[in-house]
Amino acid sequence: MASSFLTAYYTDTVGLAALAVGTMMLVARIFDGVTDLVMGAIVDKTKSKYGKARPWVLWTAPFMCIGLIAMFSVPQGLSQSQGLIYAYISYIFMNCIVYTANNLPYNALLSRMTLNVQDRAQTASLRFIMTQITSMIISAVTANLVMTLGWFWLSVIYGIIEMIMLLACFVGCKEHVGEDSGSGNIKVENVPLKTALPALMKNQYFFLQALLFLFLYINTVCIGAMGVYFCINVLGSMAVFTFMSMAQTIPAVIANLVNPSLVKKFGKRKVMMIGSVLMIVGSCVIGLAGTSVPMIIVGIAIKGFGTGPIMSGVFAMTADVVDYGEWKTGVRSEGLVNSCTSFGMKVGIGIGSAACTWILAFGGYLEGADVAMQPASAISAIRFGYGYFGAIMAAVCLLLVFLLNIDKNIDKIQADLQAKHNA
Repeated sequence: MASSFLTAYYTDTVGLAALAVGTMMLVARIFDGVTDLVMGAIVDKTKSKYGKARPWVLWTAPFMCIGLIAMFSVPQGLSQSQGLIYAYISYIFMNCIVYTANNLPYNALLSRMTLNVQDRAQTASLRFIMTQITSMIISAVTANLVMTLGWFWLSVIYGIIEMIMLLACFVGCKEHVGEDSGSGNIKVENVPLKTALPALMKNQYFFLQALLFLFLYINTVCIGAMGVYFCINVLGSMAVFTFMSMAQTIPAVIANLVNPSLVKKFGKRKVMMIGSVLMIVGSCVIGLAGTSVPMIIVGIAIKGFGTGPIMSGVFAMTADVVDYGEWKTGVRSEGLVNSCTSFGMKVGIGIGSAACTWILAFGGYLEGADVAMQPASAISAIRFGYGYFGAIMAAVCLLLVFLLNIDKNIDKIQADLQAKHNA
C-alpha cells in the first residue's frame, strides 16, 4: 500500500511537492537507523512466555493499523508546510517506530523457529508468495476502491486486515531456537550488547547482507512507486496497472513454488544470482519497450521470475548470517543482525521513495497536472525510472550476491551449531 501509492497520494491528492516528499522519506531514515539498533537490542533482551521476537508481532499489531490510517489521512485545508509537517509526523511514527518494532522481530522469527536450512528456504518462499499475492490484490483493487471509499476509509479497511493477519502470525508461529521450555527446544544464552556488537563487526557477511537489502529495496520501492506515474503518463491508463502487477506477481509466485527445490540442488547463492540476471534483462526489455504494452508485460514477467528467488532468498540468508556469526564468534544475536539488515531494508525504502521523486523532479514533473501538460523531459524521466534504473540496481545486487558466498560452509556451520546446542 505504502510502496505503490503513498508517494502518488502525497503529490497528486495532497498536493505536496515531489522533491519535498522524497527528502522527507530520506530524512526519516536517519532516525530509523537509531530505532533499528535500539529495537535490535530490545529484542535480544526480551523475555516472555512467547519468546523474544514473537510477542512483538502481537504487541504492535493495533499500532500497525493506526499508523497506516494516519499516513493516508492528511487533513484537508492545510497549507503546504502544515501538510508536510503532518506527513513527517505520521510517516516517522509508522515507519521509524511502529514498523521497526513490528518488522524487525518478524524477520528475526525465521532464525528462531528452526536451524534447518531447507525449512528456512521453504518458509521464506512461502512468505514471499503471500507478499506477492497481497501486492497483486492491492494493486488490482486500490485504484477503483479509492474512487468510491476515499483514502481514509480504504486505509481503515486495509489496516484492520493488516492487524488480523499479524495476530494470525502470532498465534500460528512458535520459537524453538533460544527457548528452554518445551520438548525439543534449543537453549541459547542471552548476550549483552557490549559483547554482541564487537562480535557482529567480525561477521563480514553481515555488511554484504545489509547492502543487499539496501539496493534490493531501492529497486523495489522506486519501481513500485514509479509504476503509477508510468501507467498514467506513459501508457495513458491506470487500467494497465492491474495487468502489470499480475505480470510481476504470477511469475514470482511460480518461481517461489520451485525455489526450495532449486535451493536444495544449487544453493541459495546461485539461484539468487540467476534471479539478479533475470531482473537486469527484464528491466532492459522494459526500457526498450517504449509504449508497447505487450513488450512491457514480457519485461515485467522476466523480472518477476528473477524477483521471486532473490527476495525470498535474502530473508532466508539473513538467518544463515546469524548462524555464521555464532559459528565464527560464539555469539548469537538475532535481534542485532536483523536490526542492521532491517536498517538496510528501510534505508532502501527511504532512498527508493526519494529516488522516485528525485527522478520526477529532475525531469520537471508537474504535480497534479494533466498528462498533456507534462513536459517531454518528465515522460523520459518516468520511462528511465521504471526501466533502466531497475537494471542498474539489479546489477549492483548481482555483485553483492556473488560476494555472499556463505553457502560454501553452510552444511558444516549447521552441523556444528546443532551439535553445540544439543550438547
